[in-house]
Amino acid sequence: MLHRRASRIRDTTRSRGAAGTSGDAADRSRDRWARALHLGSAPLVAGALCAADGLGPLRGAISAGTALAGGILTEVLLGPEPLTRADHVTRVRASLIAALAGRLLASRLLADADLESGADGSKARLRTIPQAALFTLAIGLDAIDGQVARRTGCTTSRGWRFDLEADAAAIAVLSAAMLHRTRWVVVPGALRYVFGAARQLVPALRGELEPRLSRRVIAGGSMVALVATTWPMVPQRAVRALTGGAAIALSASFARDGADLLRGFGANASPGQGRPR
Repeated sequence: MLHRRASRIRDTTRSRGAAGTSGDAADRSRDRWARALHLGSAPLVAGALCAADGLGPLRGAISAGTALAGGILTEVLLGPEPLTRADHVTRVRASLIAALAGRLLASRLLADADLESGADGSKARLRTIPQAALFTLAIGLDAIDGQVARRTGCTTSRGWRFDLEADAAAIAVLSAAMLHRTRWVVVPGALRYVFGAARQLVPALRGELEPRLSRRVIAGGSMVALVATTWPMVPQRAVRALTGGAAIALSASFARDGADLLRGFGANASPGQGRPR
């Protein structure tokens, strides 16, 4: 009797272990397929964006190749660890950003007379409705991945860092796309990377910052303002006002963060440790 009961317990344990192993394998398989889909979507979106903007097959090919390279780099930086649901949302954003970067590079490398039009002397097809819609979607999804992480209980330091870098890349690509309209846009695009370089050079800047509502408000408001400038119907005066305001607000916020860290007012966290998203 005892022998049969022990045998049943062993069989149950083995079956549960086998089920768990099978479930893990299925999860890994789904993650691989999802990541392959992310990787393949970037060049397709880039090519479609060029086609919608009438940039021609050569620019479309360059755009798709650049987007694919960006997707591969993203996968290398993420590593083999499976993505959470929130990470997949951020990965969609990264694919859109790679597509926008490819479109930008293709249009600038092969700029010619057929791009020149408009009463204000601007390059009309450097700022189009399809491009603006994609920027709006890429940056708008930033409001979703954090909520998904919290609701599904999958907040991780890697996810927080991934989200932060996706934000920085989106603003950098947007800034490069709008450089032909105003020089103010250089400031928001470069601030994150300048601050990151300063953290490497100055150990005191490597601490964690205390959460601050004003920082979130400034960052969110600046991203909305910058996205608005990508729409072709926004006049030049408004573009300059929006980018100038975003540049000043973000510069003040970064300056305050740097001063807080230098004075030792940061959170008590080890250097380089990310805050879970």
